[in-house]
Amino acid sequence: MMLEDGRAPGKVTGFLVILISFLALDLLSWPIFFSYYLWVFADRSNFLNLDYMLAEHLHLGVDAFYQYGLLPVFIQHVLFAMFGRGYWPMIGCTIVVLILMAAFWSLFLRYVSRRWLYLLAVITVTPFLLWVNPNFPYSLVQLSMLFALLFLLEGRADAALAVSVIGCFSVPSLPLLLTGLLALYIAADWWLNSDRSISLLVRRFAPGVLTYVLLFAGLSAFFGFRSAVATAFPMLGVKFYYGSGKMDYSDLKTFLHPAGHSLKYYIAYYIVTPVTWWILSTLALIVMGVQSFVTMVRTRRPDPKYAVVAFCAVSQVFFAVVAYKGDGQHIIYDPIVAAGVLLGISILATPPWQNRLLILFICVGLCAQAAQARATLTAWKETHRSPITKNLYAEPEYGPQMAKILEIASNHKVLMMSNATGVHNYYPTIGSPDTWFLMPNQQLPTDRERILADVRAAEVVVEDTTHVPYFTDRDPDVQAELRSMCLTDVTRDFQIWWRHPPESATCKVNMRNTRSGPQ
Repeated sequence: MMLEDGRAPGKVTGFLVILISFLALDLLSWPIFFSYYLWVFADRSNFLNLDYMLAEHLHLGVDAFYQYGLLPVFIQHVLFAMFGRGYWPMIGCTIVVLILMAAFWSLFLRYVSRRWLYLLAVITVTPFLLWVNPNFPYSLVQLSMLFALLFLLEGRADAALAVSVIGCFSVPSLPLLLTGLLALYIAADWWLNSDRSISLLVRRFAPGVLTYVLLFAGLSAFFGFRSAVATAFPMLGVKFYYGSGKMDYSDLKTFLHPAGHSLKYYIAYYIVTPVTWWILSTLALIVMGVQSFVTMVRTRRPDPKYAVVAFCAVSQVFFAVVAYKGDGQHIIYDPIVAAGVLLGISILATPPWQNRLLILFICVGLCAQAAQARATLTAWKETHRSPITKNLYAEPEYGPQMAKILEIASNHKVLMMSNATGVHNYYPTIGSPDTWFLMPNQQLPTDRERILADVRAAEVVVEDTTHVPYFTDRDPDVQAELRSMCLTDVTRDFQIWWRHPPESATCKVNMRNTRSGPQ
């Protein structure tokens, strides 16, 4: 009965309970939080490399392909100037994000319900609400969208618009959509108000417009006007994801139903992974979003609570239909789904149904964490820290592989052709491509020229084959350079090519499939 009818603790206690649950998740996920792969050979490395590109006076979005906003780059640059480049300043950002996320959920629950069951729901789905080792630009997206919804819930649509604008300068995707929805809400609320004075409308839009102008002007002053314009809109992102001109749902389909598995696998997959929670929450959110919109139309009055549910539903549908790109990308917007579902249950369901839906939300959410728990346990068992991996948790194969590459780099000019372009920050004797990502459709002509110049100047080229190196495989000029070299080593994660191999070396056949086929 306490969980059903009792009241949750006060806001400070509630904040501390959520904060402790978030901290516990990060502590339990320590090897992932300090993952060698994520920091050195994944997106965090690419984002770090942007600071080196700025030092070379390259203009992002103009001289170099870059599809996110400039605000996270600026924050990173300031932190690196103060504390040095590396993962520690960004871990500091992750901790700040954790605290702010705990603050959001404690404040959000005050407007949803003060019952224990809602607090329990937040705590039990913590892995969906807090991204362990997040990609920093998307942390800003999460915070801006969630706090914008919180301000709207408080009846402060003008402040919500201003906060949402911040997300537009982090990653110009769903924050742009939310900003547009908030603008429509403000306009509709003004139109249906007894006071339709232009001065009132201007005052309500002023915080958002002023925030946008100040951020655009400040980022233009630092990065240049052309970079600010190029990154303020999602044109480069659209070019990357939809360069073929067709909608590609392969990532979403793989998440919903990975092909080629047995019935036993599918039963386990739909129980222990987030997919069932995501599907049920999305469907529930769509239904509640439609109900909320219909209610506002019938009453002819924009209501903050109904609007938040409707906006969460629209954002989720847009994400699923248009923007789901990349493995596991749902984790970015899962907090918005959870917020919309919890609020929708509190305002649209009768008390008996609230309890049933919350218990279902909790039970499905708990089951859906089993795969993540298993991955975390595997990380504890199979990854270890060592000086050669910069005291980050790495699989044992990385140590000897990197030791050999570093030995070669002590006497030769080595270029690491990895999609993670910031490897050189951790291993200064190893060069990296002078670009953001080493991916097709994420290259401007000037990017490709710099990459080819780096390849031609290298004595040894190391291919990172942890993931398919699409650019290296498909670029004819890069392939021509590699065919003129000698492949001496093929390990689990790397291939090593020599321009002038040691006399004792034997050239191997490249058995990997490239655009030209096996060599």
